[in-house]
This record gives sequence, C-alpha cells and structure tokens, in this order.
Amino acid sequence: MKHIIIFFVATAFSVGVFSQTKKVTGNLSTSDTADLTILNIYPDSFPNVSVVFKAETRKGEPVWNLTKEKMAVRENTQHCEVVSLAQISKYKPINIGIVIDHSGSMRMGIHPIVDSFGNPTNTYNVDSIAPIDNAKSAVKTFVSTFNTKKDFIGVIGFSEEVDEVLPLSQNVSTINASVDSMQAGGSTAFYDALIKGIEEVKKADGVKVLVALTDGQDNSSKSKWNEVVDIANKAEVPIYIVGLGNVNSDTLSLIAKSTKGQYYYTSSASSLNVLYKEISKQVQAFYELVYNSPNFSSADSTRQIALSFNIDSIYLVTNPSTKAFPTEVVAFVARKEREKRYPLYGGIALVVLAATGTIVYTYQKRKKS
Repeated sequence: MKHIIIFFVATAFSVGVFSQTKKVTGNLSTSDTADLTILNIYPDSFPNVSVVFKAETRKGEPVWNLTKEKMAVRENTQHCEVVSLAQISKYKPINIGIVIDHSGSMRMGIHPIVDSFGNPTNTYNVDSIAPIDNAKSAVKTFVSTFNTKKDFIGVIGFSEEVDEVLPLSQNVSTINASVDSMQAGGSTAFYDALIKGIEEVKKADGVKVLVALTDGQDNSSKSKWNEVVDIANKAEVPIYIVGLGNVNSDTLSLIAKSTKGQYYYTSSASSLNVLYKEISKQVQAFYELVYNSPNFSSADSTRQIALSFNIDSIYLVTNPSTKAFPTEVVAFVARKEREKRYPLYGGIALVVLAATGTIVYTYQKRKKS
C-alpha cells in the first residue's frame, strides 16, 4: 500500500461547529488525482476543532472514499486524536442561494456556439425550448435533490437589477413558485445578484453555498467581479457558476475558483439539467473532520494543521487556507489557562506558608532556649 501525506496549512480558525456520523462510501480509480480544499475551520467547541473541506478529482468529480481510519492529524507538529470524519450532508443544514438570470437573452431559443475560450463563433445553437424554461425546470429538479426537512434554499432572480428575492426556505412549493414567477426581459446585473445572494445565505447555520446561472456578460451591475470575490470570501461562501451561451468564461471561472467553488459551461440550455445534477453532487460531498487539540496556549493565535491520508494508489494534494482566530476562542483558551494556574499558585502559596511557619517556630524555640 502506498502512503501519501497531504498537508493542510491553515493559520487559526473561524466560528461554528458540525457533528456528523454518516459513513463515507464510494471508490476512486487508481489513476485519479484529487484536490482537497479547506472551506472552514470551526474551533468554538474547543478543544474539539472541526475542519470542513471538499475533496474532488482534477476532473471536478467528488471523492467519497475518505475514512477516519486512513488519516492522522498534527497541529503545530503535535499529534492529535481524530474524533470523526464524515460527509456533512446527513445532519448539518446545507443553505443554498440559487441565482437565476432572467434577462432578455433567456427569452430566445438561439445562442451563438462559442469556442473553448467562451468566444462566440459564426454558428448558432437553436433550442426547441426557451432557455428560461429549461432553467426553471433544471432548478426545480435541483431543489428536489435536497432534504428540505434539513436544508434551506433561497432564490434570487435578476435582469437589469435584482428583482426577485426569496429568503432561505424549506417550503418547496414556495421555492418553485418563486422560480416559476420569473419572466425573461431586460439586461444583465449578474455581479449585483451574486452579492445579494451572499447576503441571503451568509448568516445561516451550516454549509453555505451560492449556485448561479447567467447567459450573458454583465452590463448593468454597480458592483465589480472582484468585489464579489472579496465579499464571498469574507462570508466564506463558495460560488458555483453555470455559464450559458455568450458569456465571459474567463471572469466567471475566476470568480468560482477564487471563492473555492466551480465553473461549468454549456452552449445549450437543454444541458442545464445535467449540470445542476453535477452541482448537487458537489455541494453534498463536503467532509467534516473533527480532531481534539491538545494545545491550550492562548499565545498560539495561529495553528498549523497537517492532515495525512493513507490512500491506496491515489495521490492527494491540497490548497493552503488562512483564517482569523475568533476572539471568543482566544478568551476561552485564556480562561482555561487561568484555571490551570490557580491550583499551581495555591500549591506554591501552601509551600511558602508551611516554610514560613517552620521558620517562625524554629526561631521561637531557639529564643526560649
């Protein structure tokens, strides 16, 4: 068996905690290479620390065969107990903001076929069904793949401005009605819609993601694409983007990659259903690793976490992740430090008191003599 070591280098932590028990199943080809990306680190149940990450092949396919028995954790080179490893999707809520483009180009069933760089060619693809109708059908099927007794879904519709906002909901009928209400028309304010979507999901408890569809280049937003990335990263919301037809694939791919999401492209609206199914698998293939930290030093405001996997014939790599250490965790650790010092100081005081008593007693005895 081949032993492979993968390092997650992460300084400090974020907030929240998960608790899962679902067993991981699935297999990978021995020729696969995988990327492991840390999404969040949650130390608020310290000394238990939760690391949320996604594992996927270079082809963008989720990895499902990581197990607790195949891994070890070190924090600042110190070995840590692995408490659990599980897929998140069973118990913890998944909060999904669905962003839908219903601009004027979604009304027409004709799209220019573009090259691999997203540039339009002189040929056209004719859809028998209007793109907006294909989009509605694909989104409603996508919604049905989630457990709405646990998961929450919000809807953001846009054309020249954001004009449809359904807050996170578990009511499938309400979600579908919001999707069905959209009518194609107007220009494209994609970046503004993404920011609105982030605002809708960022305060939710659990996994937070944005899934967005656009079929044109942004021409109406007040915001810029790099502002979207900054806001998404601060809120820790990965963005999954579907580009349809004549879009700027370079920019859309950059937004998705920079926020730890993924970009998909199709020249035909009839393929949307397949793409949304793929995104559903991706969103539900996040892992949570929980380990027990032995380090109660509040002076260590940053921690280097090293995860090692023993996977037969599979090479795993990862991206480093840097996050701020929450002040409430620092305060907790500092309080634990003080609690540990009290017995020590009390013991020293007793020793000093005993020694003083002995000195006094000896002095008085000698004086009497």
